[in-house]
Formats: sequence, C-alpha cells, structure tokens
Amino acid sequence: MNLQLLIILAYFVLLLVIGWITKRLSKTSTDFLIAGRNLGLVLCTVSILGEWLGGMSTIGTAEKAYSTGFFPLWYNISTATGMVLFGFFLAARYRKSNVHTVGEMLEQLFSRNVRIVTSLCFVIAFVILSYLQLQAVGSVAAQVLGVRYGPAVLISGLLVTVYVACGGMKSIALTNLIHVLLLYSTLLVVFVITLSAAGGYSGLFAALSEHLPAEEAAAFMNPFSQGWGQVVAWLLGGILAGFASQASIQPVFAARDIRTAKRAAFLSALFIAPIGILISTLGICVRAGIAGGQPPIAKEALPYLMMSARLMPPWLSGLAMAGIIAAILSTVAPVIFAVSTILTRDIYILLRNEQANDRAILRASRLFVILIALLAIPLAIFLKGKILDTAYITYAIRGAAAVAVLAGLYWVKRGQPVSPPQAIITAMICATAASLAFVVFKEQLGRLLGFQIDKVYASIIVSLLAITVVTWFHRLKDS
Repeated sequence: MNLQLLIILAYFVLLLVIGWITKRLSKTSTDFLIAGRNLGLVLCTVSILGEWLGGMSTIGTAEKAYSTGFFPLWYNISTATGMVLFGFFLAARYRKSNVHTVGEMLEQLFSRNVRIVTSLCFVIAFVILSYLQLQAVGSVAAQVLGVRYGPAVLISGLLVTVYVACGGMKSIALTNLIHVLLLYSTLLVVFVITLSAAGGYSGLFAALSEHLPAEEAAAFMNPFSQGWGQVVAWLLGGILAGFASQASIQPVFAARDIRTAKRAAFLSALFIAPIGILISTLGICVRAGIAGGQPPIAKEALPYLMMSARLMPPWLSGLAMAGIIAAILSTVAPVIFAVSTILTRDIYILLRNEQANDRAILRASRLFVILIALLAIPLAIFLKGKILDTAYITYAIRGAAAVAVLAGLYWVKRGQPVSPPQAIITAMICATAASLAFVVFKEQLGRLLGFQIDKVYASIIVSLLAITVVTWFHRLKDS
C-alpha cells in the first residue's frame, strides 16, 4: 500500500471518529440542525467556507483553467464579493430572525406558500450541487484509491453520509476546520513548488506559448478571455447565490450572536478569493506541461498535478490529495445537510407533522441526510458533465431566491413588502424553469433568440420580470 493511500485512509478514519464524537453532542434537533445556535467565530467561518471551497473551487476551477486559462478565477472572486455584501446587508437580518432555513425567512416576509415553493426549488438546486460535488471527489478518490470512478463516488458518498448523519452541524463545523487547515497548508506548498518549477509566471507563459498556438496562449493569460458578458454573469451568480444559499447561510443561523455572524461572513471572503488564483495557475501549469505529460481528461488536471512524481514527493502528494478531497467533502457535507434541513423544516414539519416532537424532528433530519445521499450518489455516477458550468444552474436558482429575499427586505412600504406572495411564487417557478431550460435547450433557445444568453441572466431577468409584472397587476386590481 503506497504512502498517498495510507494518508487518505487515515484522514477518512479521522472524519468518521469526529462524526461519532459529535453524535454524542447532538442530542436535540436544535443541536443537530444549528449547533444549538452557539457557533463561535472560527467554527462559523469555516462552516461558511465549506460551500465555497469545494469541488467547484478546486477540481472545477482547475478543469476550466486547463481549457480556458485564468478566466475561472472569477468564480472565487464573485463568491468572495457576495460574502462581503452579505455581511453588510443580510447577515444580521438572517441571524436576528431566529429561523432554521431561508424558506422560513421568506415565510416571515411573505407567506407559507412562498416558503413551500421556494424550498422545493432549493431542493432541485442543492440536489444538483450535491451530485456535482460527489463527481469531483469521485474523480480525485479514483486516482488515489486505485479504483474505478463509480466505486470511488460510492465510497466518498457513504463517508460523508455517516459523519453528517451522526453529528449534523457540529460535525460539519469541526470537520470543516480540519478541511480548511489541510487545504490551505498543502495548496500553498504545492503552488510554490509548481510555479517555481515553471520558472515563475514568466516561465509559465513561455511554456504555454510553446504548447499552444499564439492566439490561444494569449487568451489563456487573459482573465477576460470569455468576454465581459460572461464575467458579469459569473459575478451576479456568485453574489446573489450567497444571499440565499441554505448551505452557507445555515452557519449564520447557528452563529452565537449577530456580531459573530457578520464577522464570519467578512472573514470567509478573505479565504475564498485567493483560491481562484492559486487553482487557476495550477490548471494552466498542467496544460503547459509543467507536471510532465497531460491528464486523460480536463477534469483530472488537478489530481494529475498532485500525483506527479516529477514535482511532488510521495508524502506531500498524499497530503495534497487529502487536502483536495477535504475541500470537496467540506462542500458535499453542508450541501447534503442543507437539503436535509429544508426537507425537515419546510416540507416534513410544515406539510406532514406540525406537532412533531423534538425526537421525531431529529430522526427525520438524519433520515433525510441518508436519503439525499442515496439519491446523489447514482446521479453523480451516471450524469457526467462539466462541473463548474453545470453548477451555475444552482447559482441561477439561488439568485432568483436572493431577488425574492431582497424584495421582501428592501422593497417595502410602511414596513411591509410591496410585492404580494403570488409574485414571489411566480418568480421562483419561472426562474427555476428558465435556468433548467437554458441548459437543456441552450442551442435551440440560442437559435430562437438569435444570440446566446447565460442561464444566470435568464433566471434573474425572469425573476425580476415576474415580480414586477405580478406586483403591478396586484396593485392594479386593488386600486
């Protein structure tokens, strides 16, 4: 058994031990879902980081950088910007509301039906995100464990299921602390070694010019190579997704107080932004041949570099791969947990058992974790696609929900939202349908319109139009 595999297996065992320990500390549904509303600054910050430093920030960004150059660094810049704005405008409002889900917040602002519809749309978004993250961790684990992709996804998915179902938010907070420390420590070392081997950025660009045609090499060096329209779409998607993302907002609900919630949002942005530059550079290094040879597919660019005997000693290779797996697991866990929380609080209790006692809620929460994982694992195995591009479906849906939250909080008259509940319900249904349609029927819609439009634009435009038109008709009817 090689050293890399031993390190990964030891890390897996550590996560299971943490899950078992935190199960003993999660005796009530409040402990399980929001850590007793007692997360301090450090644990709240790393819990928020979990969603943003996963498969999209690592495997997905490296995959995109391998194909397009520096452009994907905008993913992390957009989410970091989103968390700063979230800290200024929404963190205090969310924490003050004392709710468990974004859906509950929308019920306070609008109505019960808004909560139900929005929560169902969130389930679609986070199930997609769950299987995408499992795809990312599966592609890494397959190389390290020496097994095929399918079994690697199954092993990784079951690992996450066990420690999340055991300890809930407390387990996620503690494991994410380890994940973040391991990711940053190893990633910085790998970055320095790889860029030094390339001869710095000047050497990297020279190597690119040797491997690629001059025009393509120039595009690789330009972070705006995909056009300003795509950059703005990513910025909008990243910013708005943070405003209504259950997975990253749930730690805010769990924060000890409002001050902790706001500071954690700001602090998380400082850790999110640099990852895009580091990972994009590493993806480009692989394309330039710095790691020696080329990976079979773009999605394996980062694991290929981490496992390069030409660059990494075995001990560092093992730790670095553990760091990447850790980053992805830090996202898989809160995303699956977010779906479980939504299904428990916004569907099970609201529609099936409003008189459920605490024991029943805790049991339902753990059951939903298991069911969502069992759904996400086969989806990850059979629905293969580009990680970062597909993930923006979820950003589009969450962006529409963010528009609804902002409308409820800031488009008000005499302390009440101007838009009626019907407007928000229409907006969420139409925006979700639009984001899915602009992926499934992208080419047909492009031909019909005469130009291509990003799914994020489609979702936000449809959401704003629906809210505006339905609100106008509602006020016209009442006048």
